[in-house]
Amino acid sequence: MSAGMEAELEAAQRRFRLWFRGLRSLRRDLRSARWAGDDPAQLGKLAGGFVAHFSDYCAARAELDPVLLLSAPWASPAERGAAYWLAGWRPTTVVHLLYTESSRRFEAQLPDLLLGVRSGNLGDLSPAQLAQIDELQRRAVAEEDALSREMARLQEGHGVVGGDGDLDVEGIVRRAGAVVAGADALRLRTLKRAVEILEPAQAAELLVAMADMEIGFREFGLKHGDGGGEPSRGA
Repeated sequence: MSAGMEAELEAAQRRFRLWFRGLRSLRRDLRSARWAGDDPAQLGKLAGGFVAHFSDYCAARAELDPVLLLSAPWASPAERGAAYWLAGWRPTTVVHLLYTESSRRFEAQLPDLLLGVRSGNLGDLSPAQLAQIDELQRRAVAEEDALSREMARLQEGHGVVGGDGDLDVEGIVRRAGAVVAGADALRLRTLKRAVEILEPAQAAELLVAMADMEIGFREFGLKHGDGGGEPSRGA
């Protein structure tokens, strides 16, 4: 690996660690605000901070070499194998988490709902919200499929040879970068739209579940994998 690539990798790993540290902090704040007062304005502010935190990370990733992003050396093998799709979680994961958390809460509070007692949490989604979530899922699936097809075309060698008959390396990297950028943009759009559909307390519950997912995969990978470039404790 060249000195320039090593420096970029080190910078990317530092950025990931800072982002992950921020994710832990946001999860803690969202959890605390959701169950200690439930102030809609505060929950909305924290949800906006969560989305902005992810948006800033996507913007920073856009400056990296796409080959580095796709290999994700800062991630553990467990994370890359189980959680990554085009260098990150599938956008439809947002919807899957929504449905999972909604079903779990709905079953737990069904007796209250039958009595007309509303909770305002993810188990209490309205028909209008459910229709919007279903539409969000359909759009995300279609866009995921389009990005997967484009990456498959690239991997199969479509359009990788230049006019002079040589392998167009720069073109390959550029197209791979466009696919990863498209995946990041779709992740961000899906997350933003989900937060828009939900009430502040519901959005807080979804974002805590998303943070739990990210942190859970990371902790599992660090425990059972090679550490994904994570420094040793005390480093």
